[in-house]
Amino acid sequence: MKPKISKFLIASLVLMCILTFALFPQTIAAPATPKISVKPPRNAFRTGTTAVGETFTVNISTSGWEDPGLFAYEFKLYYDPTLLNVTEAVYPPDLFLPPPNFPVAPPPIDYEVGYVNFAVSRMGEVPGCTGSGGLGTITFKIITAPPPDLSCDLELKDIILLDPGGIEITEYDVEHGYYEFTLPKAPVYMKVKPETIGAAAVGQNVRVDITINELRAEDKLFGVEWKLRFNTTLLRLLIPYVTEGDFLRSEAEEAANETGHNYETWIHCVMDPDTDFVYCIATYTRDPYPAEVFPEGSGTLVTITFDAIYMPENLTITDLEIFDVMMLDVDGNEIKYDHIESGEYLAPAELGDLNYDNKINILDLYIFGVTFGSYPGHPRWDSRADLNGDGKVNIMDGIIIAKAFHI
Repeated sequence: MKPKISKFLIASLVLMCILTFALFPQTIAAPATPKISVKPPRNAFRTGTTAVGETFTVNISTSGWEDPGLFAYEFKLYYDPTLLNVTEAVYPPDLFLPPPNFPVAPPPIDYEVGYVNFAVSRMGEVPGCTGSGGLGTITFKIITAPPPDLSCDLELKDIILLDPGGIEITEYDVEHGYYEFTLPKAPVYMKVKPETIGAAAVGQNVRVDITINELRAEDKLFGVEWKLRFNTTLLRLLIPYVTEGDFLRSEAEEAANETGHNYETWIHCVMDPDTDFVYCIATYTRDPYPAEVFPEGSGTLVTITFDAIYMPENLTITDLEIFDVMMLDVDGNEIKYDHIESGEYLAPAELGDLNYDNKINILDLYIFGVTFGSYPGHPRWDSRADLNGDGKVNIMDGIIIAKAFHI
């Protein structure tokens, strides 16, 4: 007599199978998608280290091929012939389609339009190739120097891929390349100062300086434009209180005194009601144009005043973001700046908490002490210490801190 298997045992076995699949799912690999790539994809050079006449090489490679594999291919790599010249185009030693194949001659080059045409097919009763390998190698010579900055795509186009049955393969990925030749970046950068501002109540004014830093005379600055984005539900821009900083103005006065020529500065800030940013321009020039003595160092371009229009219940931190920056030199060339340092606004903040750490202690007294007696444009000015918004740091601000003092 055959032993009987209890319903409990059967149920237990079924449950174990279910749990096995749940805890250790069986993965089914998705078919690989072939890819054709320019390697390296980004070819960026600067005049400080690279000169006209120097060369660089890119490889076109492929990967991700599974059965039935690749039997034949053709493609063109396009470039800008006003910027680059092809000195050599060859099929690489690790050619993805090994012999027997066709052709054996070097790939043709169209120097006028600017492309190299690669085409290879296996021959005879041989299988397609799987895996990865090289399709072509191109050596470019740099023939044009900036300024202005020069760039072009190294673009793969007119691609034809065939399997061993002569059927065109249409599912594949492409990674194009890019070429760039630019002037070295200047150390100059822009910054929101102070890095953090805050308001304790609706109606309180808060100020930030937009500063330029590490500017060199050799950068020959003509002007700079930028946008400052802020949260328009929390802050309102007070246009009458957008004022020119002291940096360009003092540099212009010094240049005028040194040369006897008329050096001038100009600022313009405007905000469209439908946007969340203020747009600003600052220029430095001479009459007659062009300038011959240029600003250098660090300082404030513009001071911007906001009005707190809404105070959230919980602490809220939003960005004061500098973006779309462009600096031009006296010849109209773009100055490649190093970086941007944006700021932030927080609310609600406690009045008297100058470093915004939710305490009013000796650290805040230190900021007040360092800035005491200062005003906008003064080397020790810090708008955080101007607690009553009267444009100066004096005993009135100290009283506010003293009354609120706590740890």
